[in-house]
Amino acid sequence: MFGVWPSISKLVVSEIHPLALSFYVQLLPALVLLPMIRGQRVSRRDWRLIVATAIAGTVSGPIVYFYGLERTTASNSVLLSNSEALFTMVFAYVLLRERTDRRGYLALAGIAAGAFFVTTQLRFGDVQFLEYLVGNVLLVTAAGCWGLSNTGSTVLLRRIPIVPLLALQLVVGSSILFPVVVVSGVPLAVPIDILPLLLFLSLTAVIVFSILFFYAFRTIGAMRTGAVLPSSAVSGVLLALYLFPDQTLNEWQILGGALMVGSLVALYVFGEPRGRAAAGETLKPAASDGPDSP
Repeated sequence: MFGVWPSISKLVVSEIHPLALSFYVQLLPALVLLPMIRGQRVSRRDWRLIVATAIAGTVSGPIVYFYGLERTTASNSVLLSNSEALFTMVFAYVLLRERTDRRGYLALAGIAAGAFFVTTQLRFGDVQFLEYLVGNVLLVTAAGCWGLSNTGSTVLLRRIPIVPLLALQLVVGSSILFPVVVVSGVPLAVPIDILPLLLFLSLTAVIVFSILFFYAFRTIGAMRTGAVLPSSAVSGVLLALYLFPDQTLNEWQILGGALMVGSLVALYVFGEPRGRAAAGETLKPAASDGPDSP
């Protein structure tokens, strides 16, 4: 689901203003999940964190991302999405104190190296690389926003069930984006031929992906979830090459993808979680809310 997001978004953002698209991909899922908020009690402390994660993940992240997507290629957007995984792992280490053993860190380094090869293709002096530099920087900035939101969501998932938390974040994000869209005066019209793609993004790449992503936070922790995320580059690049046949896949992208997948396997074979994550503190809610499901 995460892998198809960049290519489908590239098609949609060519027809809809980035700010309007940011609003729609939060509003539509929020309306679908709104009934899940009913009866959900949230403490004042958690409300502050919900608003913070919404500002980072459902407001700042999408706006910066879609503006960056306009200024780069679909394949670049797929590959640079891997930086969200790196931000998530770094924030999990620094803020949540999630740890693994030495072999696990080596596997994480392999994932980071693979993402670096896939992202840069070691073409730093290439004119095309410099041409898309602004868009690439915006995509990495958006990934940082989402990585920060992921960290806060991991904390919230200790006390709030998955689907209600996602619904609250989307509702808060949509409420913040609405006045911004109105004041900016951007056109909100959606072409009929783009509507199916917009609905696809909202219902799958946002709702389904986010629910699975949050469930992974609860079961394997933020660090390992971030480590899995680069595997989305495989499906993402294949879709980008299919939708945009003028783009090609070089040897560095293939090497980086293989390194990420191999390191991911090594992480689960050899890496052992330690610290707070190993004790389960970041994996389950503090109080039971019924069966362990979304």
